[in-house]
Amino acid sequence: MVKLINIMPYKEIKGGEESIYDHVDETFAVPQKVIAYLQTTQPHVVCLGMYKHPFKEMELSGPYWYNDGEYCWDRDTWKYVLKYHVTLPQDFIDKVMSEKGTAFLDKCAGSDNSWSKVIGELKKNPNMLCYMPEDAGDISLDDF
Repeated sequence: MVKLINIMPYKEIKGGEESIYDHVDETFAVPQKVIAYLQTTQPHVVCLGMYKHPFKEMELSGPYWYNDGEYCWDRDTWKYVLKYHVTLPQDFIDKVMSEKGTAFLDKCAGSDNSWSKVIGELKKNPNMLCYMPEDAGDISLDDF
């Protein structure tokens, strides 16, 4: 089993021990390719429950995690980057901008894999009790 590198190891989003507030830089920006990469939907694991949004007075469901086989990240990572300027590891950015990143984006382009699809399949199973919202509790960038 491959150990994935968590690019969001923050206790506030149930991803680790570091604080997300120590990784905010108002000048931080990434190319659109990085945002597109973070928006891919290759389900990895979900942490059932709710947690407090680290920057707003609201509750979020999950977190829901994605991965590319080497790195993993929370479903909302792209929103944290765009809206709250949470930084990303340079090694991750370098991979995304490389041919490996392009290959992963190309592979995901035709995929309809998503947490909403996984949840929909769970709800169809008569032996499974699934209370997760069908939209996986996803929130638009504007509302995030």
